[in-house]
Amino acid sequence: MDEFIHRLPDDIILYIIPYTYNIQNKNLLEDIRNYRDSKQILLEIYHQFWMIYMRSQNLEEYKDWLINDLFGYANEHEPTMFGYVEHFYDIFKRNKLLQTNAKIIKYVSNLEKKQITTQINVFLGLLTINERKDVIAEFSVNHIVDPNLII
Repeated sequence: MDEFIHRLPDDIILYIIPYTYNIQNKNLLEDIRNYRDSKQILLEIYHQFWMIYMRSQNLEEYKDWLINDLFGYANEHEPTMFGYVEHFYDIFKRNKLLQTNAKIIKYVSNLEKKQITTQINVFLGLLTINERKDVIAEFSVNHIVDPNLII
């Protein structure tokens, strides 16, 4: 990170520095920490199950299953081929730019074309801390995991 900062022009650095002195919202900081920790735990749970236990030959299969299960969780485990439930829309409406179901459908359609890691990041970013904890608890029950991973 320091390397990138040192490459920035001085006028940009002078613009950014004052923001580093501002006190940050504690709830936002907790959400950021929880996002990072939850993502790491979920990737480890799915990696252990699909790559180690199931011995998948596809190196990305565990991520494919994780995003599949995140879609399922958001859609209250109803098949998405039949459409999305209200809970799914409510999660995506947390993005201020996605306030109609039509916009959400279009956004999700484009999201599905992105890299799998991007899709996972978007879903986890939209979930609340309690929803992430719920996802970890629910997903770990369905997969063989190291109990020490769960927060």
